[in-house]
Amino acid sequence: MIRILLYLMATLFLTQTAMAQKAGVGAWENSRNTTLEWIEDRPGLEWYYNWRPDQMWHKGGVSRTVEFVPMIHNAGDVNKSIVSTRRAKALLGFNEPDRNNGSHQAGLSVDKAIALWPKLEKRGLRLGSPATTQDETLGRGSWQQRFMAEADRRGLRVDFMAVHYYSTNGDVAAFRNWLQAVHSAYGRPIWVTEFAMIDWARPGAVTYEQNAKFAESAIAMMETLPFVERHAWFAANPYPWNGQAPRINLVDKNLNPTPVGLAFDKVLTRLGGSRVAAGTRETTPQTATRLNTAPTLSLPAVQKKRFSKETR
Repeated sequence: MIRILLYLMATLFLTQTAMAQKAGVGAWENSRNTTLEWIEDRPGLEWYYNWRPDQMWHKGGVSRTVEFVPMIHNAGDVNKSIVSTRRAKALLGFNEPDRNNGSHQAGLSVDKAIALWPKLEKRGLRLGSPATTQDETLGRGSWQQRFMAEADRRGLRVDFMAVHYYSTNGDVAAFRNWLQAVHSAYGRPIWVTEFAMIDWARPGAVTYEQNAKFAESAIAMMETLPFVERHAWFAANPYPWNGQAPRINLVDKNLNPTPVGLAFDKVLTRLGGSRVAAGTRETTPQTATRLNTAPTLSLPAVQKKRFSKETR
């Protein structure tokens, strides 16, 4: 009986920890280099990415408790070093290769992405698929379907699916059904690396309050799906558009929370953060080893840079 109780307690602990570790965010550096500090102060936020192979930093030093996940954004990043205080555990593949919108999207053919993919495999990290736009994720002839079919045919490694989802109406049930369809189609765990409520034809039409409600409901939904390993809201910062930008940002330019940010903090606090519960904050950088031709470097090993521009 005692053995059964101990097993149930351990299972509950591991389940709660896994749930807490799902929550992340996509973010880029602001002009004062304080975005990372904001990320570190979010209870329940376990990881972030910035569409780059090199992490953000802040002026007070790097106190790394939130995991950084690097990305090989486009073909130009394939041979770049991964720069992270702690050794990276996972790597995100090309960002929206099915589109070519300046520096925001990778703009790669399936053949080109397949040709480059072995270089990503050689990093020795858990590897996420290219993250296509929503319309090119599912269906025969879609960019993602063609890529995954060819990757499987050649025996290339894709450990999890990275996906983007934007709801125009806040229908969380439709989001859930879409995620289930992706999982059924590709048979791999899922990372939702961008999600929000946006009508890209009318980006200013959705209010902060609508996005706040969608964020709470969508995160709660994803936490119930065992095949969704991680999710990251898009995005922490104000979207850098001239004119009418979508009301999706968690904070304003001064890092004050928006209604979406307040809702995000609320749901993450409710989920709980394993790093807060553990009561530890890692302040000593760990030097990572080189991974094949493209190394992972600790920050002291490179010249610290101020990353003020978004790559995405």
